[in-house]
Amino acid sequence: MRVLDLAEFYSERGGGVRSYLDRMLQHAGALGHELVVVAPGPRDEETRVGEGGKIVRYGAPRMPYDPSYHAPIAIARMRSLVRELRPDVLQLSSPFIPLWVGASLDVPLRAYVHHADPIGCYLAPLVAKHRAARPLESAAWGYLRRATERCDVTIVAGHWLERELAAHGCPRVRTVLFGIDHEQFSPAKRDEAFRRELLGPLAGEPDARLLLIAGRLAADKRQSLAIEALELVAKKRPVGLVLLGDGPERERLEERGRRLPSFRSFRFTRDRAEYSRLLASVDGLAHGSLCETFGFLLAECLASGTPLCVPDRGGAADLGDGGHAERYPAFGGAGAMAHALERLLARPRAEVSALARTRAEGIPSTRGHFSSLFGTYADLLAGQA
Repeated sequence: MRVLDLAEFYSERGGGVRSYLDRMLQHAGALGHELVVVAPGPRDEETRVGEGGKIVRYGAPRMPYDPSYHAPIAIARMRSLVRELRPDVLQLSSPFIPLWVGASLDVPLRAYVHHADPIGCYLAPLVAKHRAARPLESAAWGYLRRATERCDVTIVAGHWLERELAAHGCPRVRTVLFGIDHEQFSPAKRDEAFRRELLGPLAGEPDARLLLIAGRLAADKRQSLAIEALELVAKKRPVGLVLLGDGPERERLEERGRRLPSFRSFRFTRDRAEYSRLLASVDGLAHGSLCETFGFLLAECLASGTPLCVPDRGGAADLGDGGHAERYPAFGGAGAMAHALERLLARPRAEVSALARTRAEGIPSTRGHFSSLFGTYADLLAGQA
């Protein structure tokens, strides 16, 4: 089958949606399908990927907060590409402009993939502080409900998210569990010499711990809260921080991170061996985001035997649902996160690492996920026929 994905944001430097679509491009051909990703970019261009993949970029203006993203406003161009390529499945990676463009076109199957959670990111924190904002949250759920009604299926990454969308009246929601490349991640990749190098001046202290903050460095990911929490922890025990990622908040986060007794900063790396070594060599992940719909980074940390400190909301809470993690109240501030970090770091590393690895064993493989996804699309097409 031919699947065409209308993407809203496909960043030049990465991000969750791009990572997912890049994986899908790698697996589509091997599974006997064709995938075309249509996304805004710096210029008009086409790129072939693997056996059955193609990326079509159309020139679009840069977004002001993060210029690695481009605004998906070329509605006529999106429509013409869909009509020209005649997909069997029109996959919509956004509930905004791409979805409404897709809703206006005649295609065999329209599938919305719920990659992002803007309600959890922006409105839930506002409601927690100001109850008067609750009507805004209700209106947003009403919008999402109407958007999903225009699609034949809504795909989500986990059963918890299916229950949440269904509870708010979104129809035809189906879980296709997301997956990771298990063979790339393992506790065996932990490198103690590398860990000592990252700890720097703290390397000689036996009770020193090394924490990781990673991902797209942006305000909605709440990495500044995680650094503030680490500052509180550092008053009680020696802690070092590795910051991995890039984004509009990188310089501010680096400036804040340098206040800690040990700090290293790296941009995203495409070297998977180096990345997996880093995940396995830290002592824990300090995670602030409230609005993960899955959380590839968290799942990869678990497969590496690295425990999590996560908020009690969203996909992070779902992956942090056992002894391999400590959860903190999402709106409890830096103090609540610091207490959770202290609990996590006080536990025996080998014990909590084993629990993390066990939890990861329940996460599907990347190939298994896409095999299930294409199978779901095939079943739905057959049902419509």
